[in-house]
Amino acid sequence: MCKEVIAVAKSDERFLMRVVDMYYQQEMLQDEIAKKLNVSRTTVSRALSKAKKEGYIKIIIDFPAENMIELEKEIEKKFHLKEVIAVKADDINNRDIFVAREAAYYIARMIKNDMTIGMAWGYTMKKIVDAFDMYKVGNQVKAKNLEVVPLLGTMTPETADNHDLRLSYASLLSSKLAEMINAVSYHFAAPMYVKDIATKKMLLEEPQIKNVMKKAKNCHAGIFGIGALVQDSSIAILEKDMILKLSEKNGVGEILGRVFDEYGNTVESEWNDKIIGLTLEQAKNIPIRVGVAFGEEKVKAIRTAISTGIVNVLITDSVTAESILYEK
Repeated sequence: MCKEVIAVAKSDERFLMRVVDMYYQQEMLQDEIAKKLNVSRTTVSRALSKAKKEGYIKIIIDFPAENMIELEKEIEKKFHLKEVIAVKADDINNRDIFVAREAAYYIARMIKNDMTIGMAWGYTMKKIVDAFDMYKVGNQVKAKNLEVVPLLGTMTPETADNHDLRLSYASLLSSKLAEMINAVSYHFAAPMYVKDIATKKMLLEEPQIKNVMKKAKNCHAGIFGIGALVQDSSIAILEKDMILKLSEKNGVGEILGRVFDEYGNTVESEWNDKIIGLTLEQAKNIPIRVGVAFGEEKVKAIRTAISTGIVNVLITDSVTAESILYEK
């Protein structure tokens, strides 16, 4: 009896070694191993698990010395985020390009079949769409039946003198992104900001605008920039005097043109009442809320956005990430 048990054990040992060799050394798929050894895929999977427990497999993780994994994990844990991507900031002058590239890669990885993706506006959003084009990121997306929808209206020409800003409209960016990922795009046929509330109410009753708003409210993922209330921000170019007024009302940052305070609540104002697009409260109902931002001047705005649940995925650079984590 004893000899039989030993024989079975040795046979099992040989089988484990064969499976481990095929999987790790020969880089065969589990289905291929199962077919070759005339066993089920489940048996192969169990064999790999057992081999790991028995000590046949020792996994050594050898990341590059300067990686941001621990920093990302700390921020995820502290602020209860789905994911943080902190791009190594080797060159501060070009970090906008590197952050935008990683954001593009994240979006491509995140996209699944039948998804509706919401796009915000601003310089950072434009950089992300440019990165999709520059690095051909759209080629990675294999998902089908996709939609891209702008989350707010388009700026009126008279308020958008800056050339780059005029290329960062949500509708324009949505259309460009949709083309690169083979998705259907929707045009938000309304200005971002109107002069009176009566005009806003009238526009929101238009069937096309109402349909886009409905899609925006029900999208699966939203991509936002996070702005600081400073004079060179996207929102300041629209209404320069408004920045000071909203700062005096305890505004600390901006998403979707909506200014929020340190508690993540919308700062009520005449400006806010006249924006056409999702409110912060509506944006918070989007399952995946990706905030892409960096820069020392934005640290307070970013920290507020992630600590109050306005965004639940953060993409930034390592310098900004460290400031978010360690500054009081």
